[in-house]
Amino acid sequence: MKKDKNLTSSEKIAARTESFFAKNARLLAIIGIIVVVFCVVIAVVSVTSNSSRDKIATATYNLEQDYYNLLVMDETSDEYNTASSEFIASADAIIAEAKTGDYASLKAKYLLGLYYYNAEDWENALSYFEQVVNEGGDTYLVSLSMMNAAASAENAGDTETALSYYNRVWDTYAAEAPESPKALFNSARIYEQTGDTGLAVATYSQLRDEFTTSEYAALAEARLLVLE
Repeated sequence: MKKDKNLTSSEKIAARTESFFAKNARLLAIIGIIVVVFCVVIAVVSVTSNSSRDKIATATYNLEQDYYNLLVMDETSDEYNTASSEFIASADAIIAEAKTGDYASLKAKYLLGLYYYNAEDWENALSYFEQVVNEGGDTYLVSLSMMNAAASAENAGDTETALSYYNRVWDTYAAEAPESPKALFNSARIYEQTGDTGLAVATYSQLRDEFTTSEYAALAEARLLVLE
């Protein structure tokens, strides 16, 4: 005890530390192994996650290229039928693997909407465009899908739904969306076709005043000359 009292503070701390490690060597070794295993697991998960994201991104890019290839094919050919089936299967696979609301999932659904729109399958086209609208958040695909949903509904004879989507573009984005002038023009056109001349004139006037350099403003001005 007397000898211990002669030790400096640093020496006492060193002695206690050495004693602690000696008594708990087994426990510390186990903890060390756990830490190493945990770090390895984190690294593996990170690599796997990055690999999965890269895989989906590549598949999404390829899907878009496949869609453009379909556009230049003969729709009556066996080649087109085979390519169409493969395109749909690839899109479904991306949707199944990606999380709802992820860009890959949204893009796959948007491309499927375009595919069915070109096939004049208005019901399926509208369904996919509506999914993008509901899941897309603030991505650029949402305003595009609103316009395409409106066009799909209008082609299907559902004027009410079409009008609601055209109006929704303006209500959501105002002048910020590139599609807004066209959306306003189509809203005014539907009002005119359904006999609501007052709303047609008001919407054409809004379009003319809000987008003075747009081609749709010139079209609106021409309609106003007829209606007013």
